[in-house]
Amino acid sequence: MEATSRRAVTAARRIAPVPARVVRADIEKYDAPGAQLHGITQRVAHAVIKQNRAYETPERRKTRVNLNNVKTAVQRQNGSAPTDDQIWTAIKSRDLSRNVRNFLWKALHSGHKIGGYFVHMPAPWCDYAVCPLCDTTEDLQHILFACTSREREIIWQLASDFTTDRLQPWPILDLGSVLGCMLLEFSPDDKPNNGLTRAMRIIISESAFLIWKIRCERRIEHEDDLDNSPSKEEITGRWHAAINARISHDRHLTNKRRYKGKALDKDLVLNTWDGL
Repeated sequence: MEATSRRAVTAARRIAPVPARVVRADIEKYDAPGAQLHGITQRVAHAVIKQNRAYETPERRKTRVNLNNVKTAVQRQNGSAPTDDQIWTAIKSRDLSRNVRNFLWKALHSGHKIGGYFVHMPAPWCDYAVCPLCDTTEDLQHILFACTSREREIIWQLASDFTTDRLQPWPILDLGSVLGCMLLEFSPDDKPNNGLTRAMRIIISESAFLIWKIRCERRIEHEDDLDNSPSKEEITGRWHAAINARISHDRHLTNKRRYKGKALDKDLVLNTWDGL
């Protein structure tokens, strides 16, 4: 027993010491041992926890590619590129509907189950990797800007025609423009135009999301049966319904009696949709 105890003590002494925990400078003030709970709010504590988790989570390669595409697109339109934090903050904008926010967040992470997601699956699932209209591997860039689908051609034409009186020509768009649409600035007279900028951001995001929804219906719900694809009239009606819903939503959000300090500015709403 004594010999066993001596060996255990000797082995314990050989164990490498545990390195001291390193605390980053930006959260050091929240990390004091024995900090009193009343000295910190739940909001601040939650923000620090999220910040720690984000710092410890390794970056995904596809996410970095998408962030770089957003920076390129925004710089092409605005003349300067945003930071990563500005991109992530932008997709939380209250000017985006909840479904569009979810769509953009998932797209930034390349989380939509399309194209490469199905490539290595057995039949019949591997067939979903290829666009049946174009016979090429699907990705969001193809779906939104290159596919020969009826919905893509009609919806972008509707968006362009809708803004003709206030913006010409229609801007050059790609996937990076859609993912970073809430950072794009539009000033045809080289003067800041918050109303036009807000309108274009909403129109681009809603148009891209509608293309995505109709594509999913065509490929999943109707199993690529082109006879069940929506007609030009139906696509046009759905696009106008989406934009009218946003206009109506803006109008309701100007109610200061109901929303108080969170109400939208009435002049901003008028400037957004006036002349369209």
